[in-house]
Formats: sequence, structure tokens, C-alpha cells
Amino acid sequence: MATVYENSAADQTESPPPYINTVTPATNINYNNDRDMSSAKHEQLKDSDPDEKPLKVKDDRGSWGNKIEFLLACIGLAVGLGNVWRFPYLCHKHGGGAFLIPYFICLVFEGLPLMYLEMAVGQFFRSGSINCWAKIHPMLKGIGIGSVAVSIMLCLYYVIVIARCFLYLFLSFTKDLPFTECAEDLAANASACCVKDKANYFWWNNVLQASTGLSEVENFSWELVGCLVLAWVICYICVFKGVESSGKAVYFTATFPYVCLLILFFRGVTLPGADIGVKVYITPKFERLLDGAVWLDAATQIFFSLSLGFGALIAFASYVPYKNYVGRDAMIVSLVNCGTSVFAGFVIYSILGFREHKGAGKVEQVTSGSGLAFVAISEAVSEMKGAPVWACFFFIMLILLGLDSEFGTLEGAVTPLVIDMKLFGKIRKEIVSAGFAIVLCLMGLLFCTGIGEYLVGLFDSYAMNIPILILALFECIAVGWVFGTDNMSLAIEDMQGSKPSKFFTICWKYISPGLLILIFFITFVQQMMAAPKYTSFIDCVNSTHPNSILPTNQTIEVPYSIGAQIAGWIIVILAIMPIPLFMIINRKSEAGQMGAFLKSIANSVRKDREYNMESLYYRPQQGHDSPVVNEKV
Repeated sequence: MATVYENSAADQTESPPPYINTVTPATNINYNNDRDMSSAKHEQLKDSDPDEKPLKVKDDRGSWGNKIEFLLACIGLAVGLGNVWRFPYLCHKHGGGAFLIPYFICLVFEGLPLMYLEMAVGQFFRSGSINCWAKIHPMLKGIGIGSVAVSIMLCLYYVIVIARCFLYLFLSFTKDLPFTECAEDLAANASACCVKDKANYFWWNNVLQASTGLSEVENFSWELVGCLVLAWVICYICVFKGVESSGKAVYFTATFPYVCLLILFFRGVTLPGADIGVKVYITPKFERLLDGAVWLDAATQIFFSLSLGFGALIAFASYVPYKNYVGRDAMIVSLVNCGTSVFAGFVIYSILGFREHKGAGKVEQVTSGSGLAFVAISEAVSEMKGAPVWACFFFIMLILLGLDSEFGTLEGAVTPLVIDMKLFGKIRKEIVSAGFAIVLCLMGLLFCTGIGEYLVGLFDSYAMNIPILILALFECIAVGWVFGTDNMSLAIEDMQGSKPSKFFTICWKYISPGLLILIFFITFVQQMMAAPKYTSFIDCVNSTHPNSILPTNQTIEVPYSIGAQIAGWIIVILAIMPIPLFMIINRKSEAGQMGAFLKSIANSVRKDREYNMESLYYRPQQGHDSPVVNEKV
């Protein structure tokens, strides 16, 4: 029986769709309207030379072993640490169960359409992010390069979070967890501080060895260095053969976190006080829906949790056989991602309820991010019977969630540079991937110093906000206004046998870019009006009165300095600069490019499009799943 990854005999003998010219890719066809496309194209094919030699088929990109590998890889990429330590916090912060209303509305109008778009583009054009957008229009090549730049930035600092999870995992292999212990030789003020909040002090003082400010580069954690190297070694093992190795790795890395999550769920809901946390998590407060910040957080969470704009989904989909129901794949990955977030909330907040029951602090006072995982949950787990076992389950889950996202993002950066652009010539992909891992690991040593946590916040505040929103916006422009939703619909119909619904084409062209523009504008205004802040460790000493002991105040919120803000905006510029840069380069190198680019947008509005579909070599010939290249044999 033929699977979705095998072409049936009918597929191998069917004629190409009427809008695709597999013979002479040099002619432009004017389409006055959608109904004339088929007839116009049939007429040209009738006049084509029957003795024309077939185009050569290129088949050297590799592919997933089966459909399950692709879906697991996409799920592993999307479901990351944010599903566990950010979504549940946002849910309780913004009205409990009421937050699910804006969350799923944003999924329908923003998350799912954009995931569908990226998967369809990758599967159709059979390339990484750089070549895909360049095939739509040469001036859009900067979108792909910007995606690669942002992916590299994410890989640089995201792995240090995985390294910290490894460190906590190793610390869990003891009878008595050290997360809530205070050393006997602590100074008086530090000792008092530690006793008040042991888990928090252990995190800042023992694990991070944090400096008291971003300007003080001091301390160096060799334990974190070892864990960082280990994280990169495992990540490289997963990607060194491309999808051939990562496709096998995801059988474990994308599934075992759910085993851990399920085990922790049953343990959590049976703990005393679990109902306290669950009530905080799901009790609806519908009046919160009138707050614009709730909708903004819902939109940003659904956008970033699906890993949109990084190019990794495009790279993954480019290895899928051409004949594949891409719409179903996008739906599955989106729903699994969101369902995981909701389910993880019950796990986290049942444990936090137990923590409050033990007198360690109110559930409402817990924040998101590393403070939730490494402080609040660690403290709660240490109070359980058989604490080391539950700690191991928890941190193994975090490690695998992080690794999936890390090596998926790395694949999204390496694929377009190595396979599509041939940037490194004939050097094997394994060697290039090793080079990336070594360089990024060396650069990551800075995150093992006392300012590492502050740098993570800096990258997270700048590199992962505005650049991703701009890249995703231009993706919508590329498909909705340059390539055209009609052409995209025809391409999807050829791949999956049916056109996408009108709802998706409207989202690609109007609704999704509109939402992205709104989120970008609000985010930009917020960052310009108030500098992002980071949590600084003050070692229990009040900065105003250095000799005062403040056992309840180990950290303070500090705005990033002017120098740090400038560095952050440089990161933003480096990520988005390729977009205007390649528009200028292609405008100078090819006469009329700007005019053609603007004309394609104007024609899209009039639904009177002139587009050279023959310049896109993507469809398999003679039963192959590989893209057709413009070479005669």
C-alpha cells in the first residue's frame, strides 16, 4: 500500500497542472483572471516543441524517512520551554480560563494561517528560507537571510538555558536536593537572605554566580561550561546528518517529554494543595478581556510558541515529498502545540499549589521564565517524597523540550546556507554543522559568566521580538501581494489535491499582516517609551544603604543601560537589514526590478496578475519527489 510518502502510479503518469510549464521556462504568461489561467496555459503547451529534451531532475537534498518523522520534528520545534514556563503564567495573569478566548482566536487568525503559509512555501519551492523567497522575487531574498540571522542568534543563547537544565539534572542525582540548602560559611547578610528564600539564593549565587550588574563581568561557572559543551555535543549528534539524523532523534526527543509531563501530571494533581494552584490557573476573570494587554500577550505568545519566522518550518517542509497534504500537517502541529501549553499549565500549577500549601509562597506571586522552573518548581519538588526522582523527570523534560527547538532552529539556519546557497562550496554538511556548533559554543562562554542571565534577557528582549515580527510580515507580503494568493492556492492544490479555503487566503493577504503590524507597532512604542528591564542580583544588600540587610529582597528590577540598549538595537538592525539591503542590491543589478516588484503588488490588488510561474522549478517529474532544476540533459 502506498503511503503519503510514496507516489502512486497515477501520480507518476499524470500530466502537470495547466499553470506549470515544464518545457520552456523562458516565457511570461499574462493571466487576465483566474478562469483564464487553465485555458491560456493549455494553449501554450499545445504549441510547445514535442522534441524538447526533458529537464534534469535533481535529487540530492535528502528527505524524511516517513511522515511521522516530519510531524514529530515540527512538533518538537514548536513545543519548547515557553509552553511550560510562559503560557501557564500568562494564563493565570490574564484572567485564568478567560485567557484561552483571545489565545485561540489568535491561533485561528494568526498562528495557524502563518504556519500553513510557511509549510506550503517550503514544500512547494523545495528550498530553505533564502531560496524560497528569492524564487518569489529576487528582491525578497533578504527575508531568508534575516531568518538565518535570527535563528543563529537564538541558537547562541537558547542553548545556555538547556545547559542550566543539565546542571540541575546532575544536581538531582543526590539523596538530598541542594536547591534549598544554605552553606554554613555564608556571611551574616547572605545567610539571612538564604534562609528567607533558599531556592532563589541557590539559583543566583550558586548556579549563575551572578554579578550585581550587567557592567560587571566577573565570575565564571565551569560547571555551566561543561554543561554547555554537553548540550552542543548532543545537539550536533542530532543534526550532523541533517534530517536523516534529526528524523531519528525526534522519536525520542519529541515524545519522551510527554511521558514525563504525563507522569508529573498524575503526581501533581494528587499532591495536597494542588487544587489551590489549579483554581488560580483556570478560574475565569472575563473582565480582563477588556484589557488590550491581554490580547497583545495572547497574540505574541501564539506567534512565538509556533516558531514562526525563523525559517526552520520552511526548511523542514522542503524535505517533505511534493505530494503531501500540507494543510493537515499545519493543523496537527498547531493544535498539538496549543494543547501541550494548556496541559502543561495543569502540571505546573498543581505543583505550585503544593508549594503554597507547604508555606513557601503564594501562587499568584510566581513569575514566568527561569524563575518559575529553576526556583519555584525546584523548591516545590524538593518538598516531595522521593524528590530526586521527580526532579529528574522535570529537568529531563525541560532538556528534551529545549533540544528539539535548538537543533530544529539550527537546521533552519544551516539548510539554506549549505544546501541551497552552496555558501561553503563542497564542504560536507557534517563539517559545516560542526563548525557552527564550535563557534556558537565558544561565543556562548560569555553566558557562563556572572552577566550571563542579563545577556539572555537582552537577546530575548531585542533579537526575538521586533525582527521576527518584521520577517513574518514580509512573508505575508511575499505570498499575499507578490506571489499572489491565487497562485499560492493553485500550488497548494497541486500538492495536496485541494485548494486552501478562502479563509486562509484572506488571512494571508489581510488579517495576519494586519495583526502583525499592530503587534509590531505596540511592541516598538513600548520599547521606545520605556527601556526593557532585567532582574539584577544584589546579594541581599540594599543599594541605597549598603550595610542594610534585606532578607526579603535579593533582586531588583533594573533598566538596561544606554550602552546595552544600543547593543540591543544593533542586534535588531543586523537581523532586519538584509531585507532593504537586498532590495537595493537587486534594484541596481537588474534594471526594472523595483518597478516589477511594485507592479506585482499593484496587480495583485487588481487581481490582474502577470507572474512567471515557469521560473519556479519545483514539481517532481517521472515519479520523483525532487524539484526540477533548469538544466537540459
